[in-house]
Amino acid sequence: MTSSIGDDSSIFDGSMEEDEKDKAKRVSRNKSEKKRRDQFNVLIKELGTMLPGITRKMDKSTILQKSIDFLCKHNEISAQSESSEIRQDWKPPFLSNEEFTQLMLEALDGFFIAIMTDGNIIFVSESVTSLLEHLPSDLQDQNLLNFLPLNEHSEVYKALSKHPSDPESLGPEYLKTKNQLEFCCHVLRGAIDPKEPAVYEHVKFIGNFKSLNDVPNTTRNGLAGVLQRSLQPAFDDLVCFVATVRLAKPQFIKEMCTVVEPNEEFTSRHSLEWKFLFLDHRAPPIIGYLPFEVLGTSGYDYYHVDDLETLAKCHEHLMQYGKGKSCYYRFLTKGQQWIWLQTHYYITYHQWNSRPEFIVCTHTVVSYAEVRAEQRRELGIIEEPPPEVTLDKQSQDSGSESQLNTVSSLKEALERFDRSHTPSSTSLSSHKTSSQLSDNTCTHWYL
Repeated sequence: MTSSIGDDSSIFDGSMEEDEKDKAKRVSRNKSEKKRRDQFNVLIKELGTMLPGITRKMDKSTILQKSIDFLCKHNEISAQSESSEIRQDWKPPFLSNEEFTQLMLEALDGFFIAIMTDGNIIFVSESVTSLLEHLPSDLQDQNLLNFLPLNEHSEVYKALSKHPSDPESLGPEYLKTKNQLEFCCHVLRGAIDPKEPAVYEHVKFIGNFKSLNDVPNTTRNGLAGVLQRSLQPAFDDLVCFVATVRLAKPQFIKEMCTVVEPNEEFTSRHSLEWKFLFLDHRAPPIIGYLPFEVLGTSGYDYYHVDDLETLAKCHEHLMQYGKGKSCYYRFLTKGQQWIWLQTHYYITYHQWNSRPEFIVCTHTVVSYAEVRAEQRRELGIIEEPPPEVTLDKQSQDSGSESQLNTVSSLKEALERFDRSHTPSSTSLSSHKTSSQLSDNTCTHWYL
């Protein structure tokens, strides 16, 4: 009897121990599960905060789905970037794509332009200034036809408008066979005085039609800020013609320079005969010359012929009053391009006999926009936008008309390319080549 009770108590104790072990395992397992769930929730929350453009609170499945969508788009963009990468067998490895493209544009005397199918210009690269003397702001949000001679309006409008304006029409077959467009025309050159006789430059457009819904997300975010609000919902429905524009006649010396960083300065010292005596270390990146290349030469050897008379008057004022400020003038760089400068100078005198010793100059780089604005103010000219373009009946019948001002500007999104490369000091700007519109330079088209 006693032994049976002992057996029962031992069995009871054994079951109690097993229950305690099971309970301890459950507690341990529950703690592990809770720790895993807490860690998973923290990661999901952190993932949700990293998703772009998300403001509302989302559940876990939505966060995971949106993360998958984002990664898929990222992979597509990466694949597109790799396909558009310039081949390394003919691009120097020490140059980026942007730098190499800029060098090619400079060598070809070209600039980038983006045009809607109705002719509205939505982007122009800054290199247009050195080639056609237009600021990008002169052309953006204007119609291309405003800058063409009347007899070319019809052909240009037909070439742009007969291509589909619906992105869904830009299928793979179309992109392979009909997407490229080439044509030649004459584009109006810029001028200080708009009343001057019109001068046209013969140029060639070479480009492709692009759907804006193929633009990478980073660029699309930038575009959202510059598109008109009424057009933002229809962003994916826009098609534009992206082209490189080249001059038919090369410019060996460009008239205007694209100033990447205006207000840069360098100093020099000159004799009273205006010969270089000293050039500081900041000058070579700006004008391209090393000090030993200019020492002993006259400053007048580097000035534009149209500025010599005004500069001579400024120097006469300096010799009379001992200090002063020059007018805006053009300086020829080593790369055979002109840059605009303005100089503050004063005469130093010998400490013993008080005779004039030399002239100290501080030269400041000035943008063409500032120079043009000042010259127009002197002429009493109020800047006005180009006149509205009018199409003849034949051009109107060739396609449906869209509003001229479809897009305000793509500058903030696309100017990153222009600013990502700085022209070398041996390629700073310019000599003016102007070809008059003539009958023997007709318009050619290639589709």
